Amino acid sequence: MKKIFFLLAMLAGIQTTCAAPAMISGKCGPEKATGMKLYNVREGKLVEFASTALDEQHNFAFAIPVPAAGYYYLAMSVDDKASRNYIRVYLQPGEQLELDIRDDRGDYALLKGNAENQLLYSWQQMITPLKNKTSLNDTTTYRAFFPALDAFLPSAAAFKKTIRTKNAVFNSLLTMTVDADLELTAMSILLVPRSALPPKGYYPGYYKGILQPGRYCAADILALGEGSDLIQRYALLSSIAHDSMMLSNRVQLSVSRICNDTLKGVWLINDFKSYKSLEKFDEVFAAYQQYLVTPNMQKVLFDTRKALSTFKKGTAGYNFAYPDMTGDTVSLRSLKGKVVLVDMWATWCGPCKKELPYLQELEAAMEGKNVAFVSISVDEAKDKEKWKNFVKDKQLGGIQLFASGWSDMAKFYGVTGIPRFMVFDKQGNIVSVDAPRPSMPELKPLLESLL
Repeated sequence: MKKIFFLLAMLAGIQTTCAAPAMISGKCGPEKATGMKLYNVREGKLVEFASTALDEQHNFAFAIPVPAAGYYYLAMSVDDKASRNYIRVYLQPGEQLELDIRDDRGDYALLKGNAENQLLYSWQQMITPLKNKTSLNDTTTYRAFFPALDAFLPSAAAFKKTIRTKNAVFNSLLTMTVDADLELTAMSILLVPRSALPPKGYYPGYYKGILQPGRYCAADILALGEGSDLIQRYALLSSIAHDSMMLSNRVQLSVSRICNDTLKGVWLINDFKSYKSLEKFDEVFAAYQQYLVTPNMQKVLFDTRKALSTFKKGTAGYNFAYPDMTGDTVSLRSLKGKVVLVDMWATWCGPCKKELPYLQELEAAMEGKNVAFVSISVDEAKDKEKWKNFVKDKQLGGIQLFASGWSDMAKFYGVTGIPRFMVFDKQGNIVSVDAPRPSMPELKPLLESLL
């Protein structure tokens, strides 16, 4: 349960606690900030632990009666919505921390803290300029980042030699953190949108070490709030670097890169959100359930299947209704008696446009058969003429509909990425709300089986 911790209230009760509580206090400078949130770490992810409002002077305070020793994360909030930039701190019983937070991009000062936090702060100040080069707001490309990374590596190695506090557990944790922060930063530049991306395999020698299969064989990485994200990025980039990843082998290839069963489970539950149909989900994950070893993983599995069962095969499809090129409304109900293939797409979507030749080829192959090919554009209303011109220029066939943005159908099926293909039977019931793409050989037999 979410709790709000106030410093003065906790001070009144510390006499009854055997171990001294940890205290975090300070000032959050940005005018727009209204509160602070505190997170702890569960299986490599941040979980909200406490929140508090700022006072009139923008001061805040948390007291944690018996903190488990380890990393916690702070973020400023505006009307209870947290910033995505977090400040990492190390808490243990009796810790007294004071921070001066200057903005929501990681600029802060540690005014008070023990030896562990002083050292952690020094590391975070060192790596922040390099991490900032990978942010969405930065325009640095690999051409400048790779030399900066190579120049930074000796400093990181030298810093690790200074990790010699009296806390052996912390020393091991921070040493691992230095490597993990560097690896996550190095991988991030390969995954954020940039004007130039390096050719496959055109990486400095540092990448050859971190993208080798089996790089992560210990679950200690999950002590980091970024641990889960690191595993996701590693599995993706390692698979791309060493093999040809396709939709059909994506899960098997990614899981095979990770040599720790708990970490395999972490990767899997993060991938659950990419599934929109229960049948496809069960088909893929039946072979991997043995890796879902913790109660949290089992809960995520249960919740995912429960949510996906809403769109179970055989249930009535959502009755979309949108105008076509001439302004006439076409609905799912009006197509009853036909097998319906829906393509949700947009003129600005590169992957959508790559599917168009395959879609046109499929339409031609199934000409005269009782299949309706329905393309629903989610282009914004202001781009309707652009959509019409695109359809005409590309001589797109089938039934072309315009949804004026992320429509009721997109919201109903939870569509957040396109292209998205769906198949409905002749009665308008769901066959799949996450169907194979036209470029995949499985789609044509699926449609033919419904005729």
